[in-house]
Amino acid sequence: MGRSVEERRQNILAIVEREGAQLVNDLAIRLNISAVTIRRDLEELSGQGLVYRRHGSVAPARSAGALADGPVGNDGPFTIGMVVPHSNYYFDGVIHGAKVAAGVARAQLVLGVSDYDKSTEMHQVARLTAKGVDGIVIAPTPDFATGELDAEQQKWLVSLPVPVVLVERTVSWTGAASVLDSVCSSHAAGAALAVRHLAELGHGKIACVVISGPNSNRVVDGYLGAVEATGLTSAGIISEGTPGSDDAAEELINVVKNGATAVFVHNDQLAVKCMMWLEDAGFNIPADVSLAGYDDVIAGLAHVQLTAVAPWKCEVGHRAVQRLLGRLMRGSRGGGFARLASEAAATEHIELLPRLHIRQSTAAPRNSASPDSRA
Repeated sequence: MGRSVEERRQNILAIVEREGAQLVNDLAIRLNISAVTIRRDLEELSGQGLVYRRHGSVAPARSAGALADGPVGNDGPFTIGMVVPHSNYYFDGVIHGAKVAAGVARAQLVLGVSDYDKSTEMHQVARLTAKGVDGIVIAPTPDFATGELDAEQQKWLVSLPVPVVLVERTVSWTGAASVLDSVCSSHAAGAALAVRHLAELGHGKIACVVISGPNSNRVVDGYLGAVEATGLTSAGIISEGTPGSDDAAEELINVVKNGATAVFVHNDQLAVKCMMWLEDAGFNIPADVSLAGYDDVIAGLAHVQLTAVAPWKCEVGHRAVQRLLGRLMRGSRGGGFARLASEAAATEHIELLPRLHIRQSTAAPRNSASPDSRA
């Protein structure tokens, strides 16, 4: 067997082990190989007991027992409704993971998009339940200032006639919706990863630039906590201002001129703009200032590839659907299902710790980051 074949199969195995079950066609497209090649590779890996194949999908070998028959209800395969704020940038990964988990289980996934509008969100859910979905996976629209779901939203979610799993939303233990299953990324832990990386490189004074988003508070909490824990000095937390604007550019340039040698930015899109602002002001990335982003959606495509925190987006969607299917398999279709399902298993709040992908945009600091002080 040639080295290239072995490497390709190791790549397949790594993806399946890291991200869970995959649709075979999606995997072939992702790896840019033919259907014939992917089937041959999977036959070999399956023969070695390294993966489990079934009906157009492949899963880690450890999943074989759980997937042997697939979760099917009394009236056939389950139908899962999914409502998310949008279907691009971040949530396309979450949707992909949900689609794979549903495909492996022979369940149908039906998508609704809310555009961060609560009334649209409620309408989408009402349509899906009226059409007979067996359960809902949802990322409800929170208050952007606090990141929290309001009391009325929580009561509504709990009152739905089918089981519900929240994605990328946390609920206080005092909130009504805390009785629902949830799967989310630990965004505070992700921000702390980036700060610790900058501290380990030797940076002493850093800054943070943030968008106005549902997870921004948690990112800032992680940033501040890690700054305190590592003994760094924070040069400030800079708001993006009007979304898509250059409002933050002047303040960012000033904090770097005043001694900040590293900047942590939530999210990737804003980080790419920060790179442009700093370079236009005469700073070099990373020689003068290190830059780390958050989300890792487009970070690797920047002309100086960005170090970035990478939440397990696909895994969030995958785990949420698996959790919902687990509830459905313990219950039965029909009225009062949410109550029956809640009595069948303990509620789970799953938080996945993001990874940090270190690239070209972060390095150890030199004596001065100000272009005026360079020889």
